[in-house]
Amino acid sequence: MIILSAGVVVFTLLLAVVLVVRTLRYTRHHGEKNRNVPGDFDIDEAAERLSEAISYETVSTQGLDDFNKDAFLNMHRFLEKSFPNIHQTLKKEVINKYSLLYTWQGKYPHLKPVMFTCHIDVVPIEPGTEKDWKHPPFEGIISEGYIWGRGAMDVQGGVLSILEAAEHLIETGFEPDRTIYLGFGHDEEVDGHHGAFAIGKLLQEREVELEFLLDEGTPIVHNILPDLPNPVALVAVAEKGYLSLELSTVAEGGHSSVPQGLTSIAVLSEAIHKLENNPIRGKVDGLVKRTMEAIGPQMPLPYRIIMANLWLFRGLVKRELDRMPATKAAMSTTIATTIFESGIKENVLPTQARAIVNFRIHPNDSIESVIKHVRKAINDPRIEINELSGSINPSHVSDVEQPAFKLLRKTIKNVFPEVVVAPTLMVGATDARHYSALTSNIYRFLPLRADESDLDRVHGTNERLSKHNYHEMIFFYTKLIKRAAGSLEKYK
Repeated sequence: MIILSAGVVVFTLLLAVVLVVRTLRYTRHHGEKNRNVPGDFDIDEAAERLSEAISYETVSTQGLDDFNKDAFLNMHRFLEKSFPNIHQTLKKEVINKYSLLYTWQGKYPHLKPVMFTCHIDVVPIEPGTEKDWKHPPFEGIISEGYIWGRGAMDVQGGVLSILEAAEHLIETGFEPDRTIYLGFGHDEEVDGHHGAFAIGKLLQEREVELEFLLDEGTPIVHNILPDLPNPVALVAVAEKGYLSLELSTVAEGGHSSVPQGLTSIAVLSEAIHKLENNPIRGKVDGLVKRTMEAIGPQMPLPYRIIMANLWLFRGLVKRELDRMPATKAAMSTTIATTIFESGIKENVLPTQARAIVNFRIHPNDSIESVIKHVRKAINDPRIEINELSGSINPSHVSDVEQPAFKLLRKTIKNVFPEVVVAPTLMVGATDARHYSALTSNIYRFLPLRADESDLDRVHGTNERLSKHNYHEMIFFYTKLIKRAAGSLEKYK
């Protein structure tokens, strides 16, 4: 008994030593010397240009009947007028009438090109919320240090930041060593099929192989966790896949006064209940682990001990992440029933019931594995399961050890020295998926500062972008384009 107790003590001491050593190696990262945005750039004029861009109602629609063609064409003319150096220096191509592709030819053809993308379409204003806007959504009002309106954050601000950066570089006489592509799709908010997909297909036909591609994506998030003092620049190195399944069943109909057993509604409801109570389990591995490892060193000591020793505390971390919808979604494939249809009259038993279940597929899963999970969870021959069109598997996970990611991380730290840079998973869909044939190095990041209330403005009410942050965004793209246009050897 004494020997056993001594052994327990020795084991406990050894474990404590391991935890302490790993935690000490898990040190805080200090930000680089502060680099303020340049004072010689006229942000007021740039803000006025973004203001005008917002005034064009480039709203995405599924059909051509309510598609505002003039808004997109007027936007094209505005860009030509506002960025004369770009339109004199770069080759411009209009893709499918409304998307734009610019080619900035590099001096050395043997260097792989790089590409920067955003989209010029925006989501509509939800009917009935117009009165809730502090300033009209399509007037681009500049007030209180902000540019207000639909697209300021998602993502006219991104498009104009890239163009402002390129225009500024041309003015200074800069010439890229490698070719730079700028791609702006016109239908990202619906599916990107006529915009980014067409641009990607055209470049693929031209046998273009990119060094890397940066699309809009996750922002710099402030106050992401109560005990994390630093804002976090989340760089999505992958995005979830997409799948919608139609579940349907047929049952005996008749009059409601003489029920024939379970109705079609009851049968289908039971199936959905089974499915939503048998989720696809997430894991603290892969991207989730990388995100935690990046954020952990900035946390208070108790959290650093946990993050530095996930081999021991993985279960605890998973339970905590499962409590928050956003972090839970980042760990696993999500299941959401979005449509349920059945019945035509209150006293008639419905013969048919139909539901649509939407899945956002984690890189650990696939379309095939999700469908297999659904069949097993429901396990009912009365339920017919059909895959709807538009499915796409999760993207490839881009390597964070590549020079392109290291360049991106260094540039973020230069412009935003106080931030922590962390790779993450994009839970929504972006145009980036349409360029996957051009490179394995695809990153999704927008240098937009946002706290929780700001995130609610995206696709919501009172969308806005601060002039200071807009200045930072332009400075970021200026530095990144300039660096990416040269050799990446130093970032290996």
